Amino acid sequence: MAFNSLGLQYALDGSSNYIAWKDCMEAVLEDNCLKDFINQEVPKRAAANAQELAEWKKCVARARRILLEGV
Repeated sequence: MAFNSLGLQYALDGSSNYIAWKDCMEAVLEDNCLKDFINQEVPKRAAANAQELAEWKKCVARARRILLEGV
């Protein structure tokens, strides 16, 4: 499932909607196979395997984008 946009109804608005925002962020990250990036540390791939390193960097960027668009 590709992530497009959350829309303003899911934007974090301080503590007033934090629980709903958190639940939404977890669901979106899980749908995009990125939930491990917030639940645990996902070690950076070894530089010896350029393809794995590139994929790891792509996943980090996607997770960051999803979270930043929801703030």
